[in-house]
Amino acid sequence: MGTLFFAAMGICGTLYPGWWRRFFKIPPPPPDPEPWWYIGAIGLGTIAGLAGGTLFHNRIVDDQLFAGQAAIASGLVAFAAASIVTGLVSSLKR
Repeated sequence: MGTLFFAAMGICGTLYPGWWRRFFKIPPPPPDPEPWWYIGAIGLGTIAGLAGGTLFHNRIVDDQLFAGQAAIASGLVAFAAASIVTGLVSSLKR
């Protein structure tokens, strides 16, 4: 169950910075000539979320500081890892 949670948080963290701006552009932007960037970014975000959440969860599972909040903290790390990794990759696209 934790693996699915980390994957979902990774997908949520994929297009976070500025994804909503495209809805407010008038007229709508033309379609992207290379849509595989989005598919690749979602896959990379999923992998980064899984890796970040799993590694952080395994590291803090017995720590008293995170007692009771290990899943929440690991989910936030999965979200942040996916956002950072896909942000760096999307900056290379331009």
